[in-house]
Amino acid sequence: FEPLVRRAGGRAAAYHRGCLVVDHIEPAPDPVAGTRARFASFGTFFAEVLAGLGVDAHVGEVPGEYCPGEFSVHGRIDGVPTIKLVGTAQRVVAGAWLFSSVVVVEDPAPLRAVLTDVYAALELPWRPATAGAAQDLAHDVTVEAVQDALLAAYTAVVRLEAPEASRR
Repeated sequence: FEPLVRRAGGRAAAYHRGCLVVDHIEPAPDPVAGTRARFASFGTFFAEVLAGLGVDAHVGEVPGEYCPGEFSVHGRIDGVPTIKLVGTAQRVVAGAWLFSSVVVVEDPAPLRAVLTDVYAALELPWRPATAGAAQDLAHDVTVEAVQDALLAAYTAVVRLEAPEASRR
């Protein structure tokens, strides 16, 4: 893993090809005003998309999770919030906000390993067993399936614009 500083902030997180990173950037005259509401609505959005794929996903922090957050999306095993599936972070600047989400779909073991080392080095508490993936709960879920479901759900509620480079 190559260390980077996430523009959205938050504690240490890790991701690889078995994850999806979704960044939503939007102009806003007062971007600070809706911070908590964005956490809640994006958490619900991701939980509903994963639930539609057969993942028992809900909003709420798992005790001991990495990069803890009240609006993390977790998976339940036997009805108990057990593993973190989606982490979210925000950054606000004058006139706009960025909401960044990391969806862990496949292969959480390497993430667990690197986060164990990073959190130990930073002397931050966490329980490695909380780092999971959607496939832990729905074995046939793939990155492509989650990507397709997210795009379908996203386009139902927002207008997506391709970056300038891809319009040429």
